[in-house]
Amino acid sequence: MEGSTLTLDTIVSATGFFVGRWSPALRRNQSRDLLRFLLCRLYDQNRGQLRGASVTLAQGTLARKLGLSRQWVGILLQRLHDTGWLEYHAAVLPGGMRSSCRIRIGRQLQRLLIMLTKARARKNPRKPDAKAAWQFSPPKREKELFFRRDRENIPPSLSLLERIPLLGRWLERGKERGNNSL
Repeated sequence: MEGSTLTLDTIVSATGFFVGRWSPALRRNQSRDLLRFLLCRLYDQNRGQLRGASVTLAQGTLARKLGLSRQWVGILLQRLHDTGWLEYHAAVLPGGMRSSCRIRIGRQLQRLLIMLTKARARKNPRKPDAKAAWQFSPPKREKELFFRRDRENIPPSLSLLERIPLLGRWLERGKERGNNSL
């Protein structure tokens, strides 16, 4: 993968491990399942970029997808919010009910993503082979220099010399000097 995009399985695996370590209250309950589901949705929604990602879902929809009650999903969301894994906001409607939740990653998940990104950026401690790849043709830069030198040795066209007579006189003078030095 290129850049700072981490694979989803790496994020989910690390999250499953560190949720229990950093938030012991979430070690053995369904909040980890809810977090895994929301991570997948956030990752899919924003094409792998979790920072700044948000998704809007109703608690009833989450409950249906996970096979839980809506009230229990609300409790689990609050636990994940309190421990810093997710941030969510659900506005209260005039009838007293809540609207759909806008869910983003929290500070703990940001901490985990930074840690994973830094772990990927480590240098390889093994020294590379002296000749890792055999080059049967010159590298691109060397080819460019070769063609540039060839073009420099080609004399200018007659049409160019007609338009710039001073260039023609200068080139003739260089030929005369070259012959005199022999």
